[in-house]
Amino acid sequence: MKLLMSYTSPYARKVRVFLRELKLEDMIDEVPVDPISDPDELISVNPAAKIPALVTEDGLAVHDSRVILGYLASLKDAGDLYPRPNDPKRWAAMTLAAHIDAILDSALAWRMEQMRQPGERSIFWQGRWQGQIARALDALPERLEQAPAYRPYAEMLSVVALEYLDFRHPSMNWQEGRGELVKLHDDWAARPSMVETQFPKG
Repeated sequence: MKLLMSYTSPYARKVRVFLRELKLEDMIDEVPVDPISDPDELISVNPAAKIPALVTEDGLAVHDSRVILGYLASLKDAGDLYPRPNDPKRWAAMTLAAHIDAILDSALAWRMEQMRQPGERSIFWQGRWQGQIARALDALPERLEQAPAYRPYAEMLSVVALEYLDFRHPSMNWQEGRGELVKLHDDWAARPSMVETQFPKG
């Protein structure tokens, strides 16, 4: 199989960490692409030119990180790392995953705004996205406690989001006043799956 990805994409990193946690990384070639340049290789798999995108052994194109995680979980028993079909507890876990994805969505939108020319940047939208992230982070520990099923799944996604904030928005200093999230991060940060997929330095 082939995973079209970027080392700076938090959505691709979710998949890359998941692959390593399931010991499936040897089944997949990770192919770095630049989605901004609309490469033909990516467009042929996902016409929207978004990453990550997965091409299976039989040529099936699977894209959107949430869909890819579900596909990979169908290949091997993921245990508590992915909600099982027909388990009533999966809805709380999937909703929590959406809560964490909202942090990434706002962080990425904020990043894209920062890449605009200085005179074109919106102070309003940057402040709004930062506020959305802060509120979601503040609520995250309680949400984790309220949805104990598939806790490793939620923790994995949370730490990817936290490290993306470190990577793109260090000035936000998400650690301040959030000791529970700091502990969660530190518990996961040294895992091989996290170390091997770290965002680029500098």
